[in-house]
Amino acid sequence: MSISKVVATFYNFATSLSNKGRLRLITSSSTSTPAYTPVSGSGTEFTNTDPIAFYFNGGSGTGIRVLLVKRVYHYDSSGNMVQDPCLLSVYDPNDWSAPVITDSTKKYSDGKDLLNVYSINSPGGTDAGTLYGADYTGTDNDNGRIFKLIHGKTGSTETLTLDSHDYQFVPTGSGATAHSVDSVFNTESGTDYVYAAAQQYSLSGSPSNPANYTYYNSIIVKLDPGTLTPVSGGGPSASLAPNVFDLQYYGGSFYVTALGGAQWNQYPIKWNPASRIQKVSTSLAVTDLVKAAVSGTTADSNTFDIRSLAILEDGTAYIINGSYDNNFAFTGHLWHANIADLTGDDLLSNTAKVISSVRISTVNGYLWALLPADELSKVWGMLGDTLGVYDTSGISGSSIDAATATGWSASQNPAFNAISLAMPTVTRRGRRAIKSVRGFVHPVLVSRAGMSQDEYDDFMSSYAGK
Repeated sequence: MSISKVVATFYNFATSLSNKGRLRLITSSSTSTPAYTPVSGSGTEFTNTDPIAFYFNGGSGTGIRVLLVKRVYHYDSSGNMVQDPCLLSVYDPNDWSAPVITDSTKKYSDGKDLLNVYSINSPGGTDAGTLYGADYTGTDNDNGRIFKLIHGKTGSTETLTLDSHDYQFVPTGSGATAHSVDSVFNTESGTDYVYAAAQQYSLSGSPSNPANYTYYNSIIVKLDPGTLTPVSGGGPSASLAPNVFDLQYYGGSFYVTALGGAQWNQYPIKWNPASRIQKVSTSLAVTDLVKAAVSGTTADSNTFDIRSLAILEDGTAYIINGSYDNNFAFTGHLWHANIADLTGDDLLSNTAKVISSVRISTVNGYLWALLPADELSKVWGMLGDTLGVYDTSGISGSSIDAATATGWSASQNPAFNAISLAMPTVTRRGRRAIKSVRGFVHPVLVSRAGMSQDEYDDFMSSYAGK
């Protein structure tokens, strides 16, 4: 049986191929190793960018389309890396020879640039062509926003418009900046809402040192989908655990996964005891479900950050926890449980089981993600620089690594930059909530704006020498 297809984007860290990205489609049967397909035409490789791609339901009867986001940078006169407005292109996935919309930039109604697209979800149905997304950090390092893109067709010309309505997060922590990470379009009793979450932190000193970050409780808000303004009782509420990375809906509630603080990279392994999976009601009431170990605990399976959660239609939950050492090697575990068993703010090991033979140890790479597959029992598992298909017994076949998928050699340090579900695949989660596209962005790259050239080069040298 075939399962879902993912669209993967990659970045190459080798100095001889700097600022170069690639895009691949990756498929798998339920019992085999994932296979990659180079996308033909001009959509395969992108210079001077680190890309991310999202499938969506096109408006005006155009069918399935792909939004390609090119995030680009330049160095200013002081040697600081500055993020430029992202370039948006739209492709017909049946013809990658040329985009139907080419490299456009967008500005909000206040003149600020759409800068750093982090995630996209597209409702489909009568809302086809509407894309709700999160802009991680705004121009001049101001606060992130939730935005709405409208895709349509005028005559024979396809269009992509940034709607005049957006929501900009307001941080509650002292000196903090808020960073948008995710949104969900949801229908409740015939009424539509957009739920959105953001991290917030302040920085004192070099941005390449995790110890200089102070993370505050993350923010959640419930928005009117037309005006993107908070509805009555919709917050914003700074009630989520620090450094949230994911927001998803299942069974009448929302679930968030939070690292609990900075992303550490040191040895001995350091983790955040505030790391949590939390459940959020439609009225924004928060319940703690499972947690990491407290500080000072003897090393065991709970002494890692909780990083990713995927909930399948039958209630099976897959979870990744893990942390990085001083060489950016990832150690942790892949777990499974029934979502109903995650309760009581208990340790993860008391409520979930480690999947047989998937005890992650020093996996190279800086990306983690879990994406639901079409089969009820399986997920795509992104662990470091390898992607595989897993069930509760372990991996199906074997994984595919970044070097194999891209065609770049391992010595050139290719890395997965982001993965998203390719459509038509999992388009509806639960009875009502719609989460048709799920994307994860390489954390190193999404956070690099603002670093000096020397700091960034040091950071990348450590990563590339993993």
